[in-house]
Amino acid sequence: MGNHFERKVAIVTGAGSGLGQSIALAFANERAAVVVADVNAERAAAVVDEIVAMGGQAFAVVADISTEAGAHRMADVTVDHFGRLDILVNNAGIRSISPFLDQQLSDWQRTIDVMLTGPMLCSQASIPYMLQAGKGKIVNVASVTGIIALTKRAAYAAAKAGLIGLTKALAFELSSQGIYVNAVAPGLMETPMNVAYLADPQFTELTKRELPLGRWGKPEEIANVVLFLASPESDFVCGACWTVDGGWTSGKGY
Repeated sequence: MGNHFERKVAIVTGAGSGLGQSIALAFANERAAVVVADVNAERAAAVVDEIVAMGGQAFAVVADISTEAGAHRMADVTVDHFGRLDILVNNAGIRSISPFLDQQLSDWQRTIDVMLTGPMLCSQASIPYMLQAGKGKIVNVASVTGIIALTKRAAYAAAKAGLIGLTKALAFELSSQGIYVNAVAPGLMETPMNVAYLADPQFTELTKRELPLGRWGKPEEIANVVLFLASPESDFVCGACWTVDGGWTSGKGY
């Protein structure tokens, strides 16, 4: 990526583990200053330590980004600490799995709050600072589940589909002001959240049948696309949702 991220400041939500951790490390490796935002203080601190150990700049913010106060505090503290804000990666997520007729309203609401309302609030809190900097990049981590549904994941699918819609709406409204908004939609990924599925023979068979590449993705393969969408090299890309899924959504059956 060259020196695209030197002196740039990036917030990554849900950066204490999984995809978020890989994305935060990738930005740090490209010499961006990284804000590791997570609800878990211990995990966020561990990722900051990892970045500092590799010679990077980072600090942790513990915030519930599904609340207005949490989202604004995250953005404000970032600018207080680093003096600017250039990039926001809305990655924080939770999982709710249940048959639809057993779907609890509380689980539904929490899923929507974290994975759809959260990115909206974080964007609202961050964009004014990006406008001050003259440019901003927002990358929303959606999912192929927002494009093709999986069983027992109505709340998750609705939240991710909504996030793709939010991506397009923000891009259409704000791109003329130098705010670039895109999404990445991972497929089946080798993350801690999916460890149980990796050991499940049924999912192994699904992988062979449904994925043209015949394997799950690695977190760094998502991070690479996020870096591109956050860099000046993607300045003619706005309102797009990039599927990074091993070909899963390219076709079905034979």
